[in-house]
Amino acid sequence: IHTEMHMIGCSETEGAFDISLDEEDMIVADFIAERVVDTQPSFVDHISFGKDAFQVAMGILIACRRNLNITQKALKDQPLES
Repeated sequence: IHTEMHMIGCSETEGAFDISLDEEDMIVADFIAERVVDTQPSFVDHISFGKDAFQVAMGILIACRRNLNITQKALKDQPLES
């Protein structure tokens, strides 16, 4: 049995996206270089994520930032209880 994990995170200025298998990174999105980095070692059969992997990661980052913005506005508009 294997464990696959997708990690997604964002702030107003940064983002993180990676996919791991059994706690080993397989791909990591480099949003500065605008590409996905294959981190699998050369001696294994590589799992392909397709040529659109970076666009998928970018779409997830945009959704994350949108949700972050909505959450920040909702928390800001909450009345403070005394």
